[in-house]
Amino acid sequence: MKLDKQQLKKILYILIILAVAPFALEVVLLADVAGAEFAVFFLVFYLKSIAYVVLERWLEFKRNVATVLSLLAGLYLFQSRIAVSHIAASGMLLLFTSSVLLSCLMWLPPLYLSCGLLS
Repeated sequence: MKLDKQQLKKILYILIILAVAPFALEVVLLADVAGAEFAVFFLVFYLKSIAYVVLERWLEFKRNVATVLSLLAGLYLFQSRIAVSHIAASGMLLLFTSSVLLSCLMWLPPLYLSCGLLS
């Protein structure tokens, strides 16, 4: 059995409809009434609106992350002089005492000062 281009298109349309059928039943009904080609055309426009919604939410998420990062960059804790000195001190404490708790205690004063800027 040799398949020509037209038969391959129809098989592709039917496979697309079968893949989407569990999620969008209206596409199956539309394929029954108007044909597989029109159903796939409808599906493309249906998914286009969903893609725009997803894109808009992604852009909003990126804006929110950028806003949070810009707020964090202004905190006392993330100033380079403070961060480098506390990283060095907590690293030395971890190296000499092998206590993660003690090395994390080095970060309490700058955290406390940064919290005062947030509220």
